[in-house]
Amino acid sequence: MTKNRQSINFLFAILFSAVLVSCGPLMQKPTVDRYNTNAGLVEASYIINNGERIPRYNALYFANGQGYEYKNYLSNKLIIALDSGPDWYGARVGIPGEKLEWNQVFNWLLPLYYNGYSLFMPEKFDWGGGRNRFLDIKDRERYTYDNLNANYAGVIKEYLSQNDYETIIILGHSEGGFLAPELYFLLEDYTISALISIGAGGLSSPADITAARYGSSLDDESFKNNIDTYNQFLATYSGERYAEAPDEVIPRRPGDYFLPLIYLYSQQARRPFELYKKINIPVLFIHGQFDGGVNVASTKYVEENLPDKHFDYIYYPTSRQYPRTVRQLETMRTDIANWLKEKGL
Repeated sequence: MTKNRQSINFLFAILFSAVLVSCGPLMQKPTVDRYNTNAGLVEASYIINNGERIPRYNALYFANGQGYEYKNYLSNKLIIALDSGPDWYGARVGIPGEKLEWNQVFNWLLPLYYNGYSLFMPEKFDWGGGRNRFLDIKDRERYTYDNLNANYAGVIKEYLSQNDYETIIILGHSEGGFLAPELYFLLEDYTISALISIGAGGLSSPADITAARYGSSLDDESFKNNIDTYNQFLATYSGERYAEAPDEVIPRRPGDYFLPLIYLYSQQARRPFELYKKINIPVLFIHGQFDGGVNVASTKYVEENLPDKHFDYIYYPTSRQYPRTVRQLETMRTDIANWLKEKGL
């Protein structure tokens, strides 16, 4: 009887964790896509194979982290790339000589490196190598938007202090795109020339995105509750007490994981749209209308509600969160290069 009860409790814990993953803390019900006019489109997931190989880069080490650099010594222009996430592995630029893969954001920018830009990507914390950091409870606790952006800012400031760039552009994809406007203000001692947001937009909480999809006003009370929930979680579970967090007491099997609540809460306690209200430099938003990770309504909301900003928007009607084909990759690369040229960057 005891063994049966333990088995039932274990199965219940696993089912509960699955619910957390699929629904999130707000337990959102599925909603109709307002902007996904091509919902149901079948698109093959191809590995990008255009014969491109990853060139040599510099792995740089700083006081509180590390980063990767493609240095163009003939240029005073820099693009800082912020990777997508969540991702528990390091070394996100691939190995020199390997073929380019579809999910290596840093390497999407290789044509810019060959045509007048240096590239720099800060690593997430000090995550070097390919070990799965999720298996370390301390890494699970520190992987929040707040800690990630603070680490990015420290590494980037140290890197910029060692170099002399006249043009500095921040490009972020998905998670990195949500953090880009915050990082802009964290780097206020440096002149940031432009931002590029790919697959992110201005809304990060499920409640905000659902409201945008239906054309409703954002619920400020709900957003305030998200902030309160996150702050209460931090106050209740921190340091040695983090092991007592609700999702941390659920048994895990090596190799299987879901997003810790601390990560989800830190994401949902943000509304990048409010920061874009205060940003007056050029910003390019790129979003695939078939994006299943971040609904395109997140970017459409910025466009519809900040019409007086000198922001630009590009939507790809059949693209997902990443370019999946050589054509999609080349289109995005060309659009970014043309936009930079148009803006004199």
